[in-house]
Amino acid sequence: MRISVQAQPRFEKLRCRALGSAQLELRAQLVDDLGAPLGAASVELARRELPARVAVASCGAEHTPRAGRAPGSFHTDAGGELCLTLSGAKPDDALWLRFPGDAVHLPAQVSVPLRPAPAELHLAFEAPSLELDLDHPKQRLTLQLSGDDANREPLPAIRVELEEAGQPRPLTALEWLRSGSSLSFSLDSAALGTAGPARLLARASGSSERAAAVAEAVALRTATVRLSVQATAIAADSAELSVSAQSSAGQPPSGWVDATLAGRALGSSPLGGGNARFRVNLPSPPPLLLDLHYHSDDPWWQPGAAVELKIEGTTSGEPARWPWLVLLGPIGYVCLRALERPASQKLRRPTRVPSLPVRGTALAGPAAISGWHGSVRDAHDGHPIGGARVEASLPSLLDTARGVHTDTDTHGHFTLPSLPEPIPEGARLLISSPLHAELERALPPQGRVDVVLISRRRALLARLVRWARAGGTAWQRLGEPTPGEVANVALRRGDHGTARWAGSVEAAVFDGNPVDKEREAALRALEPPWQHGGSRAEVPDED
Repeated sequence: MRISVQAQPRFEKLRCRALGSAQLELRAQLVDDLGAPLGAASVELARRELPARVAVASCGAEHTPRAGRAPGSFHTDAGGELCLTLSGAKPDDALWLRFPGDAVHLPAQVSVPLRPAPAELHLAFEAPSLELDLDHPKQRLTLQLSGDDANREPLPAIRVELEEAGQPRPLTALEWLRSGSSLSFSLDSAALGTAGPARLLARASGSSERAAAVAEAVALRTATVRLSVQATAIAADSAELSVSAQSSAGQPPSGWVDATLAGRALGSSPLGGGNARFRVNLPSPPPLLLDLHYHSDDPWWQPGAAVELKIEGTTSGEPARWPWLVLLGPIGYVCLRALERPASQKLRRPTRVPSLPVRGTALAGPAAISGWHGSVRDAHDGHPIGGARVEASLPSLLDTARGVHTDTDTHGHFTLPSLPEPIPEGARLLISSPLHAELERALPPQGRVDVVLISRRRALLARLVRWARAGGTAWQRLGEPTPGEVANVALRRGDHGTARWAGSVEAAVFDGNPVDKEREAALRALEPPWQHGGSRAEVPDED
């Protein structure tokens, strides 16, 4: 008994478009049941209801088709494509294509409508993700054109809009310029709103002759944050600073600032509404030159250059003119007395002042600062972090080295006792929390210390961004890279290890589950080598 198994082929990608007056181009593709093209297959033309006035020929045929006569069959090319030219056809005419089958394929046929489909115009931005620097007054963008209608002049009107939080905002596109299949235009940065991610869309309206087209890209709007700072009160051992943050897109709603002296941290504070006010402990009396830095919680707020603040001298209390007034007081009194007439002198009996017992009471001087106290908060939302461990450690080769530590209360506050003086060089301040990246800094002078911690989730995302930027143009061309984009690029390059790492980071950042120390360590173990030639151990950890 002989059994023959035959596949069921089908016609796909049926399309009819107008070539001119009363002339159409018909295309179709013949594929098997698995979608593989059937090349060099014979396809018959059934003229059941096709009038004799319609002439049919293969595309590119040198002879002119004649009405009333049609070849018995046509053949597909190597890609299974069939292309026919019809003259004199009307939209109501009918045409059937039939594949008679062969030893391994069953017959197949399809009815082809002769109504021309609207011409297609495809629009695409130059990259799926764009970085728009709001510090520049204009943004120059490019659209790539393709499709049947890409070369038609004039092009349809194209509308550009920005969609943020589901709300579209129309934009005015200016300075249109076409070069081949590229169409460039400009946008006013002031119309793009504040910094952050959004969707950028370009739309071309459709008509009976042309299909609608739309291009879409992720637009990451960035802005550089610049600080202005002044010292509102200065003492011999501390200073109160008032900081304001500004950018071309307005005040950043988050982030934090710190003050350093020759690389040594003196204090920090989160920004609220673009402003911060905090006190720093000065390691020595003024004059001093402090550096103020802005740190971003979100990658679209870019830190600008550090701001220098010169601490000249003490400004606490009244202005320095008061000592001069004190000196001038007796002189003025003498001058006034000299203008008065001398009065008659009366003898006065001396008054006896009763003696008082003398007690050993001294005037109290300023209390010495002992230990450290302050708060620990989240760098993103400013919420207090309870249960964080705060430790002041001393350098030693012994595990039993002296040091002090404590935990923050529910309000994020802590108090550390003082260490025996002198505190050796190399003492460190360590802050750790289950869901936040650990922070280690040189031990600041005793006094108030306000600390902000970045969540482990945000630290992982920031590290992926730095890794992609270190990889060069292959990764940076996506603008501000996201884990999904890094994974897609890695898969296209056959780098499954990097794709697995980026996918795991994306899951950790967006799945809503807590990212603790163990989960962060597991993701760090998956991290591929950094592309600038250094190993992971050689890359500074900026978290």
